[in-house]
Amino acid sequence: MRRLLTGYVIGFNHRHKRRGQLFQNRYKSIVCQEENYLRELTRYIHVNPIQAKIVKTLDELKHYKYTGHSALMGNVAREWQDKEYVLRYFGKNIRRARKEYELFVEAGLNEGRKKELTGEGLIRRLGGWVGAKEKLRVGVHIMSDERILGDSDIVDIIMTQSE
Repeated sequence: MRRLLTGYVIGFNHRHKRRGQLFQNRYKSIVCQEENYLRELTRYIHVNPIQAKIVKTLDELKHYKYTGHSALMGNVAREWQDKEYVLRYFGKNIRRARKEYELFVEAGLNEGRKKELTGEGLIRRLGGWVGAKEKLRVGVHIMSDERILGDSDIVDIIMTQSE
């Protein structure tokens, strides 16, 4: 991703006779426990243009070509986007799934930043903030926390595989 984004920024800056960073933060990826978080992450990502005031309404978002929401709603064709995979989380019938997805997105427009989408898998693995503070008190170093979005079981599996 870094190479892709760096190449894009260089080309963009050259075309527009500008210098410097184009994106605010560097790309990061997290491991996501799909069953619990895919729906929430999809909504969170797709409403970003509304939160950033790039588009004003959910209806505008349906036709905004720079988000996956327009493809999920059937208004933009993208061969590489697996729309059915995401929509299956909202229903078996594609028309009904789109309606349920749309209602789900609409319900989350005013929710703001959700604590459960900030990672904290490692903190949960330590027994919550009480357990983490105890580890810190006795001098145990705790690694960064935003790499895993999932429950304690998935964190244990991932941490065991990476040790």
